[in-house]
Amino acid sequence: MKIRDILRQETGVAFEFFPPKNEASELSLFEHLKVLEGIDPAYVSVTYGAGGSSRANTSRIVRRIAEEEKLTVMAHLTCVGHTRAEIETIVAEYHESGIENIMALRGDTPRGTNINPADGELPHAIDLVRLIRKIYGDGFSIGIAAFPEKHLESPDWDCEISRFKEKVDAGVDFAVTQMYFDNEFFYRYIERARKAGIAIPIIPGIMPLTNYKQIETFNTLSGAVMPKELIGAVEKAAGDEQAVYKIGVDFAVRQCLDLIAHGHKFLHFFTLNKSNASLDIYNAIRSSLQ
Repeated sequence: MKIRDILRQETGVAFEFFPPKNEASELSLFEHLKVLEGIDPAYVSVTYGAGGSSRANTSRIVRRIAEEEKLTVMAHLTCVGHTRAEIETIVAEYHESGIENIMALRGDTPRGTNINPADGELPHAIDLVRLIRKIYGDGFSIGIAAFPEKHLESPDWDCEISRFKEKVDAGVDFAVTQMYFDNEFFYRYIERARKAGIAIPIIPGIMPLTNYKQIETFNTLSGAVMPKELIGAVEKAAGDEQAVYKIGVDFAVRQCLDLIAHGHKFLHFFTLNKSNASLDIYNAIRSSLQ
């Protein structure tokens, strides 16, 4: 089923995974997916390594989910480091396999390389969107990333929203935000987007903080502003894994309940392939999603 059609129901949860690197991790992933079937998520998605480093594994896992599980699946696809012909082959394989949903991204430069995304045949996410639409029309439901705190490379908010609008006009159906921890960023982003005439669904992406080391990692990868309240509580509990886990989950629950109270009842959880935290959050908010 296409995600653009699923989003008409306006209420639901989705879970994002990365492709497992070994047999044990793959077994664990599919055990988690079996559990998720019981709550009937709107969709699950599988990420794509920088520069296509997980291309084969992402494709295989996406196909396996589609074939073996009763779940709608979305494949992430990045264009950096790929030729147009390579992208066309990947998308054709998904189309032939009955995969109907793609998260179209520029992607990050692989570590240890000097690849410049601007030098590629498809330098930006919008080029990937246009290519898919040109070849397959409405055959895929296409999503993109949204940035409530502004993309790290955007010079200002006018540029940020203008680029977002261009992607939507090229044929994007929905967007999922990068992780963030302060809903005020999300609400202001929605306001900016709607004023610019962007009407597609914008799904908030929720990342529960479950261990102390994630603080530095999250700041480095996304530049997300972390509330002092959260950092202080986690630092105070450092060394007590269960306490940190509870702090992170409780914070995410409050974040989700605030979103729901503001009318945003469709949520996307970044699981880091450990769905326990996301499930704990879901169980705490499920009655509010009714």
